[in-house]
Amino acid sequence: MDATGSGLFDVAIVGLGPAGRALASRCAGAGLTVLAVDPAPDAVWRQTLSLWADQVPPWLRADACGTDVLANRVYGPAMYAPERAVLEREYAVLDTEELHAALPLGPGVTVERDTLDDSGVLALTERAHRVVDCRGAGGQRNRGPLQTAYGIVVEADAAAPALGGESALFMDWRSDHDDDEAGPGFLYAIPVGPGRVLLEETCLAGWPAPRPAVLETRLRSRLRRRGVDRAALDEPLAVERVRIPLTPRPRYAANPRVEAFGTAGGYGHAATGYSVAAALGAVPGAVVALGTGRPIPEPRSPLTTALHSLGLRALLRADHETVRELFSAFGRLESRKQRWFLDAASPSYQVGSAMWGMWADMPVQQKAGMIAAVLKKDPRDHAGSSGSD
Repeated sequence: MDATGSGLFDVAIVGLGPAGRALASRCAGAGLTVLAVDPAPDAVWRQTLSLWADQVPPWLRADACGTDVLANRVYGPAMYAPERAVLEREYAVLDTEELHAALPLGPGVTVERDTLDDSGVLALTERAHRVVDCRGAGGQRNRGPLQTAYGIVVEADAAAPALGGESALFMDWRSDHDDDEAGPGFLYAIPVGPGRVLLEETCLAGWPAPRPAVLETRLRSRLRRRGVDRAALDEPLAVERVRIPLTPRPRYAANPRVEAFGTAGGYGHAATGYSVAAALGAVPGAVVALGTGRPIPEPRSPLTTALHSLGLRALLRADHETVRELFSAFGRLESRKQRWFLDAASPSYQVGSAMWGMWADMPVQQKAGMIAAVLKKDPRDHAGSSGSD
């Protein structure tokens, strides 16, 4: 019940993934009454959540929340496309258990175990002044492009041949595998904790996206060629399957009291798939908006969103060599422009400058291929996740 005694919660939040739980926790901390709905509200997240260490918001740093939410940090991950580049920035993996604990659902949050469809989300307007959909960008109505990956966690010693002396591999586009069925893809190799490394074959953007079995086959062939022991491949410490929609769910245009946040609200980077840093960083602004009756701020400017969409369009249509040359050019950018491109909330002039720098530094043939990919018509452009409730 809110402070006016109307019987309505101040806000209902549907979905308690990292974005939803952070929003619910901070709203309650700000004095709002919160209804949180999730089928498994106490479940600890098992997926690998990564970001750049400088993207951890101030309120989640150890000196503010009392716990270190980072499981591992590594400076200067390498990229091969196929030439080597080093990204001069500290990359980090979140400790999901510590992150979960740093986002408590205290007495100001009423938790209900339930799975809601879109009509159920809309129905919560009868119980709360504001409703926020944090269920992610998936769902039957989102048939747009996906980022997919298949990975295994192995002991650090077993992973060493795959890393080839690098501390981490941010993107390894080298084609040392047996097939091209999955389209352009790269090896992602990052330490996820003491003595443990995630080795993951990733399709950055696909429409349709390759099946996990296809990515598993490519990963195994790549790792065998690099000398990773078969026993580590056959009996990994953990297996990870990734399926990230790269475009947001349709908006609830018919009811302004219902909004979306996190990947459901477009906080993901359409050209890279990264979302957790942008969502966590936007939580304080969303809390203020919900507490003062204003709309939740957009994740970025419309022009930045358009540039990200342009990059996604190129990734979906370009051939293998063009995509590799694009990221080779990315590796040659100065570090500040790399940051401008990777950070989901960068202003449009920074994103545009980084994208122009990448294109301008590509060989002439691949420049032409990139233009052709962007201009190519595709009937799926009108059959993805467009529309509204």
